[in-house]
Amino acid sequence: MNHVTTRKYADIFEKLFLIRTLEPWYSNELRRLVKTPKLHFLDSGLLAAMRNLFPVRLQSDRTPFGPLLETFVLGELLKLASWSPERYDFFHFRDRYNHEVDIVIDNQDGQVVGIEVKASATVRGDDFTGLRKLAEASGKRFVLGLVLYDHDTIVPFGQRMFAAPISTLWGEGNAQ
Repeated sequence: MNHVTTRKYADIFEKLFLIRTLEPWYSNELRRLVKTPKLHFLDSGLLAAMRNLFPVRLQSDRTPFGPLLETFVLGELLKLASWSPERYDFFHFRDRYNHEVDIVIDNQDGQVVGIEVKASATVRGDDFTGLRKLAEASGKRFVLGLVLYDHDTIVPFGQRMFAAPISTLWGEGNAQ
């Protein structure tokens, strides 16, 4: 399909709330950013079924679970944002060196929050590389870098950087 036809289909799928296009977050001061949009299929259950990702398969190979979890988290964040009287814009961040942040939220006051999603029960300092690049790029606007992961403890990883359970999206988790 050509670009025009593909865009028309994508527009229809967005209007049906099946996909969400995340435009790239960038700052005018930065020159080395990838400015390609990222598509998310919002119904993670339907996506899993279409990709034949059933629990038995995911138990033996968790590799395809990461992107599925990322799109699930985006869907949940979009739902939470829709309940707020404030306006939030959603983006993704990637530079030419492949440092990336899955979800960047920019509020009406210009504050920036970066969220990485990890389908793992452990988090390392390297998991914050993209968030640190985003913090550099956004300067004083950066308020929080968060790695959401498959565990039950909130762990600090430096100034304004935390690993937190995915369940914190619904108000659960331990601050230890």
